[in-house]
Amino acid sequence: MKKLICVAAAFSMVAGIAAVASAEVNLSGDARTRIRYNDSGIGDGVYKWDSRVRFKLHAKTESGAYAKARLRFIDGTWGLGNEYSPNAKGAGNVWSDYAFAGFKKGNLDVAGGKMPIAFSPWFLDDERADRFRVLYKTGGTAIALTYDMKIYEYKDIINSVTVPMNINGAMVDTLVQVPGNPLGGDKSVYGVTFRQKFSDTAKMGLRLVYVADGTNADKDGVKGSVNTEMNFAGNKINAELSYKDGDTVAAGADDQIGGYVGWSAAYGAITPDVKVGFTQDGFTADQTFGWLMVGGDVPTSNIGRLGTGGDTIFIGASSGYQVSEALSFKANLAYFDIDSSDTWEKVYGDNPIEISGQAKYMVGKGISLLWRMGTLLSDGGADDAFSTYGQMAVSF
Repeated sequence: MKKLICVAAAFSMVAGIAAVASAEVNLSGDARTRIRYNDSGIGDGVYKWDSRVRFKLHAKTESGAYAKARLRFIDGTWGLGNEYSPNAKGAGNVWSDYAFAGFKKGNLDVAGGKMPIAFSPWFLDDERADRFRVLYKTGGTAIALTYDMKIYEYKDIINSVTVPMNINGAMVDTLVQVPGNPLGGDKSVYGVTFRQKFSDTAKMGLRLVYVADGTNADKDGVKGSVNTEMNFAGNKINAELSYKDGDTVAAGADDQIGGYVGWSAAYGAITPDVKVGFTQDGFTADQTFGWLMVGGDVPTSNIGRLGTGGDTIFIGASSGYQVSEALSFKANLAYFDIDSSDTWEKVYGDNPIEISGQAKYMVGKGISLLWRMGTLLSDGGADDAFSTYGQMAVSF
């Protein structure tokens, strides 16, 4: 209750400051409730209920200053107590996953703080970073210079150990806190993003970063990705190729590479989509990339990142069908050829196949009902996986 009162007071304070500083404060958000069932093919199936409410704050002034933040309320699985999950953030589960401030002046946009970051669903999407960013835009060109602090050498490192202590004449094992092992140095990431829109039918993007790891892990190296998108005669072609220096993963590891080509189109109410690609030497795509049983960043996913298990060649086909303004369906079929390790062969094997789909109904503006389900046909030691979930969602 105290936490909610503090949040309410914060809202009131922001509103008061906005009035004084001639600022505009926008409030938006979303909420959902879901029931989920997952049978991974290993052990018994599990069902869960979960829910969350999120508010977005965006304050801006006439001079170009702005601040953005998002608050999350009771975000987690039902039945686990007031905090819903063991790692809930704060009493009562009220927390923020990003908050940053900045200003715009002419073609420049300068910002810093805990920021949401993304380049593409394939390479990096919907992550968070302690970042300082300088963005320059002119015409169809955008260039961003970024600095991310991943590890700060002087952060508190504490270990808990048990030592014998003399308490009232008796030796008693007592838990005490002592300084932990030093990290050895900072870990930072320096990056540049370049995006170019050539016309309404063609654009490209490039992301290049250097990881400067001064910690004992010493995982220095380069990562990068380049993508392009073209539209013509109702068709869209997009492609991406990514590289990760093996040293950013582990000393002596192979350099990683992965890429794909996609095609999509719209034929009236039908929207087909095909993706073909590969991952090599340990490369894994971002968890957003994929379908419903492999990737996709959804509760039905049983292989979280495409490329897990070994070098992978994949082809996936999807088709959406818009029945009416309110009702739509989508089906997916994906095949994977995995050069898997002995460990992975005991799970879903060399050639798993995903068959999945969804139905979505728009009850009204900002109100939707969604049902998704899928199976992953196993070629390994595990049984076929089956997952499904239903969701009620609102946005405002």
